[in-house]
Amino acid sequence: MSSGMTFSHFHFRVLLGLQLLLLTSWVQARDVPSERPNILLIVADDMAYTDIGAFGGGDIQTPNLDELANRGMVFSRFYAGASCSTTRSMLLTSVDNHRAGLGTMVGAYARPAPNQEGQPGYEGHLRDDVVTVASLLQASGYHTYMTGKWHLGASAHNRPSRRGFDKTFAIQQNSDYFDDQIGSFGFGKRDYWRDGQVVEQLPENFYQTRAFADEMIQYIDSHKDDGQPFFGYLAFTAPHYPLQAPEDIIDSYQGRYDEGYDVLRQKRGQALLQSGLIGAAASYSAERADVQPWESLTQQEQAVSARAMEIYAAMVDEMDRNIGKVLAYLKHNNLYDNTLVVFLSDNGAEGASATRGHAPALLPLARNIDNRLQNMGRRGSVVLYSHTWATAGQGVFRDYKFSGAEGGVRVPAIISWPAAGLKPGISHAITSVLDFLPTVAELADVQHPAHGQQDSPYQAPEGKSLLPLLSGAVDAVRSEHDYLGFELWSGRGVVAGDWKLTGGYNQDLGQIEPWQLFNLAQDPGEQHDLSDQEPAVFQRMLGYWLDYVERNGVVIAAPDVPALRKPAVSVSSRHP
Repeated sequence: MSSGMTFSHFHFRVLLGLQLLLLTSWVQARDVPSERPNILLIVADDMAYTDIGAFGGGDIQTPNLDELANRGMVFSRFYAGASCSTTRSMLLTSVDNHRAGLGTMVGAYARPAPNQEGQPGYEGHLRDDVVTVASLLQASGYHTYMTGKWHLGASAHNRPSRRGFDKTFAIQQNSDYFDDQIGSFGFGKRDYWRDGQVVEQLPENFYQTRAFADEMIQYIDSHKDDGQPFFGYLAFTAPHYPLQAPEDIIDSYQGRYDEGYDVLRQKRGQALLQSGLIGAAASYSAERADVQPWESLTQQEQAVSARAMEIYAAMVDEMDRNIGKVLAYLKHNNLYDNTLVVFLSDNGAEGASATRGHAPALLPLARNIDNRLQNMGRRGSVVLYSHTWATAGQGVFRDYKFSGAEGGVRVPAIISWPAAGLKPGISHAITSVLDFLPTVAELADVQHPAHGQQDSPYQAPEGKSLLPLLSGAVDAVRSEHDYLGFELWSGRGVVAGDWKLTGGYNQDLGQIEPWQLFNLAQDPGEQHDLSDQEPAVFQRMLGYWLDYVERNGVVIAAPDVPALRKPAVSVSSRHP
């Protein structure tokens, strides 16, 4: 990554104007189809892999997502980043997060490590030299709308209204779900933006999930008859903590999880094995040592824990209801058939709890919090999902959000497009959030500026168009030698074909972990390290990792890591 990638804020306005001019001229020069599809991108926040019925759930009511899955294409191996902001940067730009400006997690409580400060790609917001899918589509004649979580920069020049969206109602990161505008841990203030301006007051009876869906419907409705297609980015904050939901929805799940997380993990895992998404003979990942057996908890501890899961389920349920509301609007207005709907979660389930992760340091700072059992999930409470239920929600997969394991980066994903006559079913192709922009750019017949001009100031997209996969022309868009790499907080890995190499710095244990090699076709739970049995594969995968580090300017925050050096690494040097 060259030093020429660095741009000051001073250049942003000039670059933005140049970007729009260049994009408009390229689009006008192309033969645009007379009727292009509408595009609706729906993102859940920290949703577990098996929450949807079609992915091994069933205890949570998700009829609208299940309908999308039944009529569309379900992706069993869809990869995101290991956290919210890293995924969103790749999703909207098709550029690896380390090059897009989100080389590490950013937010109110997260900062780059000292050795990452000032490094290209670690700016903490979308860089000026990446083009968002919204900018591409906006310049090609699409109406572009965004409601929900942004998490790509809070400064005025980096809000969604300045990155290609015509109309927006957004928030930088998670907050209380009601009108309090309190931070996720019960302190601080979160601003909502409407078209880039701070919203001074929220309406009565505000609930975030419903508001984001309602605003999206209003935006689409405002131009539904002018003949121009729309791109809607509906980025829910649900079911990210703090767990809060409407009382009637919470109460409908009362008693549903009294058997505990151990039983739920078995049920979800068995349903996942029977779903066809993974091999029926796959084994579960080992239970984490920090998950106490349900039966060892006191009756009060069980009641509190079960209530947390009831609230979480209500949040997923309420999100599904509001997705259904948006889809019903599209159907009623004859917009649904020619709308490409993409649904995914931004990463694996969140494992924060009162005893692990960043929560123990932040919960004591909360003030005026009412976490009594009868108030959990309601106004004034700060409830966490916990690593216990997160482990259950991931089914057979290992770990959860922030991890490079499958539980952190493999996410549920669905694509539906009725007018295209997609053949319903499961795709086992390796796919990625990086693939969204190339796919819709091809659908809209828009050329990315980095592909249309020599010496472009913009970084080129890295993903693959999924249209050949959606049409049934191919079974895969990547060969066994095309790899996907990922890294966050030194947890890292690379996937190619059936193989995965993963390892890194364990944040919980505070120690370096060795590289491990897994065959995901046989072992999606990542239980059987094949490094010694497959030395040639290990070396090939390690070579992919080293290439990924070099191409993307990855700066590891952990102590010096021999495996990151460019010279050949022997099998005996597997420890990172």
